[in-house]
Amino acid sequence: MSSILASLTLYYGMDWIAMCFGLYGTYLITRNKRHGFLLSSIACVLGLIVATMSHQTGYMAYNLILTTMMARAFVAGSSRPT
Repeated sequence: MSSILASLTLYYGMDWIAMCFGLYGTYLITRNKRHGFLLSSIACVLGLIVATMSHQTGYMAYNLILTTMMARAFVAGSSRPT
C-alpha cells in the first residue's frame, strides 16, 4: 500500500493531474470544444515540470513542443469563423 501511495505522490501528483487533464482535453478536442486545447496545454506544462524534476530531457522537449502546438491551435481556432 505504501508503494502505491508513494507512486501517487512522487511528483506531488502533477503527473496524474497532467494525465487527467490531457485525456479530458483530448476528449474535448474530439468533440470540437476549443477549451480542450487549454486543458491539454495545462497538461503539457505540468508534464514539462515533471520531466524537469525527473531530468528527462526527451520529455521536456516533447512537452515544450506540444505546448507550443496546442497554443497555436487555440489561437488559430479563435480566428476561424463559427
